[in-house]
Amino acid sequence: MNPDRVWIVIVILAVILIGSNLLMLGMARGMRGFKGDMFKNYRDATQPWKKEDEGLLELRKRVHDLKSPPDSEDQP
Repeated sequence: MNPDRVWIVIVILAVILIGSNLLMLGMARGMRGFKGDMFKNYRDATQPWKKEDEGLLELRKRVHDLKSPPDSEDQP
């Protein structure tokens, strides 16, 4: 095996090992105050316009109520 390739493999392995340990350390420290925000962000990512759609649905209902003719019971 070429000595240059050996150093590349060693560096890649070191980066993977150090990176995974830092990631696990970060996750362990983050678990103390874990509130499930990760799952909220996932829901937001799957439905990015949910808030806007709900607002537009409410607006459509209000406009429909304003445009609908008044009931005959309300008028004298």
